[in-house]
Amino acid sequence: MTSLAIFSVSLFSPGQIAGIVIVSMLIAGFIGLNIWFGILMRKRGAHKLHTAQLRMQREALMEKLNAMRAGGPVESSGVKFVPVFAPVGAVAEQDEDDDDEQAKPADEADVEDEDESEALDLEVTAEGNVVRYNRSFSARIIQSDNDLKARYSELKNYILSHKGVRARMSWQKESFHAGRRNIASFTVRGKTLCVNLATDPKMFDDTKYKVEDLSHGKKNPMPCRFRITSDRKTSYAKELIDIVMAGFGMDRVLTYAPQDYTLPYKSTEALVKRRLIKVLGDSIPDFEKEDALAATKRIRYNRSFEARIIQCDDELKGYYSTLKNYILAHKGVTADITWKKETFVADRNTLATFVIRGKTLCLCLAVDPAKFDGTKYKVEDLSARVKKTKTPCLYRVKSARRISYAMHLIDVMCGEQGIEKIEREAVNYAVPFTATDTLVRRGLIKVVNLSKKKDDDTDADDTADTAPAADGAPLAEAAATVGE
Repeated sequence: MTSLAIFSVSLFSPGQIAGIVIVSMLIAGFIGLNIWFGILMRKRGAHKLHTAQLRMQREALMEKLNAMRAGGPVESSGVKFVPVFAPVGAVAEQDEDDDDEQAKPADEADVEDEDESEALDLEVTAEGNVVRYNRSFSARIIQSDNDLKARYSELKNYILSHKGVRARMSWQKESFHAGRRNIASFTVRGKTLCVNLATDPKMFDDTKYKVEDLSHGKKNPMPCRFRITSDRKTSYAKELIDIVMAGFGMDRVLTYAPQDYTLPYKSTEALVKRRLIKVLGDSIPDFEKEDALAATKRIRYNRSFEARIIQCDDELKGYYSTLKNYILAHKGVTADITWKKETFVADRNTLATFVIRGKTLCLCLAVDPAKFDGTKYKVEDLSARVKKTKTPCLYRVKSARRISYAMHLIDVMCGEQGIEKIEREAVNYAVPFTATDTLVRRGLIKVVNLSKKKDDDTDADDTADTAPAADGAPLAEAAATVGE
């Protein structure tokens, strides 16, 4: 050993030995750097491959979308859509041969309440008092069923798995954004989770995606609503999200780790203490208290249009009476009241209908709503939801000013139809309030047995489990149909 050391010293000078050590360290560092670059490039290649697969999926979705609108075959791409991560909870595989879910038939009577912020709940306390609750979005998620919670968690993870997307919770909804760009939002309507997307809902006309247009002639950053009522519609929602993200040029993060956003159920009292539910002290109309008390008895009141007019407030009755007189003051126009609405006809052509949603009188007219785009008349297009509707122009009458606006809309419609105004004495159609029990006996309100309806597990009409309906008296002598 001593001889080897002596040999090394004699062979290399101290400066050469130091140079050999430095060169060896540089070679080792170079080798390590190459290994690190190799790993990095491999990951980058995998990310590029994953991104390319996502783009192929998005392109295939757009091809399917265009094919569906054109009425051609939709399964021509051959691209298989595989989820990046497993959904929360076990979800059974769906049969590929299953038929698409059919949308429920709709008409003018299916108009929704416009103001989502006023989606209030009435409940009966243990003491028998009726209380109005204003639930936050968080409270609605916490008190929803397990299916809704699982779909919410799955879709929230899916949206957040895209680069740069952040979530923000407000009282009414949960919004997703990337920088200043709005991407999507979640709302809960009744017991249904809805995803609202920043894309044009008209893109999906005549496709399997049964979306709703929330723009209604006003600016809405996320006008495309999709209701999620099943596992299949959850997968449809993912496809819609892919299309929106493709429009923003946003890719999914390969290393995203999904979280469980399901929360345990909490009682209303606990959520009130946490300030996730507000207790409102506004006065509650008698018939709303009756509805809340009826729900505790597992029954529900199905009110006809006449009953809704009879039990609405004086202000709405005044709007109704004024506009009905105005419509009937045209030559040949007659009125016909059915269970859900009141229709105005001239020469067998439907001109207008009245429906009531919540506390709002809705006027639907046989005129193209596109005529009023960009005007002060904030009309809505019903044809987006009801393809064959005869009265596609919806106008919500909520103030005295809107009465004059509604009259102008009626004038435009009658001018197009060539219907002239006539002299006609005004009639007071604002009939007095009548109790629910009396209207049930007159057959203007039907009592639906919810327990029996659930046990039967059928899709029958509300009349299936109702009390026998009498012919009933007309709304009032003053509300009789007026002839020519």
